[in-house]
Amino acid sequence: MGRRKRAADEPLGVLYIDKPAGPTSAEVCDFIRWVLRTRSVGHCGTLDPDATGLLVCCVGPATKLVSMLTDDDKTYRGRFVLGSSTTTADAAGDVTARAELEDATWARAPEVLEGLLGTHELAPPSFSAVRVDGERAHEKARRGEAFEVPKRPMSVLSISDVEIVARGEIAATVRVSKGSFIRSLAVELGARLGIPAHLGGLHRVASGTCSLEHPRAISGFDVTPMPPRPDGKPRHRVRVAGVEDDREHQAQALLQALNDPVEVLGVPVLDVPQGAHGEDIVRRIGHGQAISADHPLLRDRTPTGTLAVRAGSGLVLCRFEPAHGSAVLKVQRMLRPLGFDSPTSP
Repeated sequence: MGRRKRAADEPLGVLYIDKPAGPTSAEVCDFIRWVLRTRSVGHCGTLDPDATGLLVCCVGPATKLVSMLTDDDKTYRGRFVLGSSTTTADAAGDVTARAELEDATWARAPEVLEGLLGTHELAPPSFSAVRVDGERAHEKARRGEAFEVPKRPMSVLSISDVEIVARGEIAATVRVSKGSFIRSLAVELGARLGIPAHLGGLHRVASGTCSLEHPRAISGFDVTPMPPRPDGKPRHRVRVAGVEDDREHQAQALLQALNDPVEVLGVPVLDVPQGAHGEDIVRRIGHGQAISADHPLLRDRTPTGTLAVRAGSGLVLCRFEPAHGSAVLKVQRMLRPLGFDSPTSP
């Protein structure tokens, strides 16, 4: 077994993956772990196996940002199918009900879809990663158990570019809050129209400020079905397309696509200079001490919000907080300890 990488040598960054249909979000993360030889990879919002589009993946110490980035709003291009429902509320499931789509109902469909704008109390699909009684709902559903998934608030923040794809199929770009299921919205659309409905297809285009339009987003993957797992779940082999299949070339493709966490978060940066004041900043942050906003290196900073602090290969997210009529800078997340030594030094 290979020697573990030192913290300064471990890759650090955020990948924008254009996930293909087939593999689970976890399988994509497993691929990244294997290629980059790191245990630390986490995604910022699951995509169902048949769903495609943006999967934001944090690598190395950047996994400490997963909770922050997961909270971001998500934007999808969804295709809603009217007249039939399925066990999974999407095209992957078995049809459970059919109904004729009358002209009057079809004529109302675009307006009713746009009327989903706002916050709703809806149940996530039974085939989902939501936990029920300590277990993933999809595990219970696959065993054929009867259970209810508790309703939760789901907020539709915007609906745009509504398009008639074919009779009975409507596409729209939908921006939703964290924890919202587009499949649940498809079911709700059908309920408001009085007919069964399901989600025919889903493509995530953005997560917060992260977008597939970014120049370093990785699109194009080769997906190979593998023998199923012992429990019968499908398995897939994922590789970046157009790149040599060996581990080193695949790793290079991912490393070139890594995004600086600071750029992803869009926060101001303090590059700590060497010298007495810089050493003082490094020492205080290293010990988790608060630093007054009156510190010589902070005086020209607006004492509000998050500030990324860099020194050498180190990176720490700090936050200004009010204190005694002024403000202090406190450690929020330490990605790498600050220091002025070269990352290649022994």
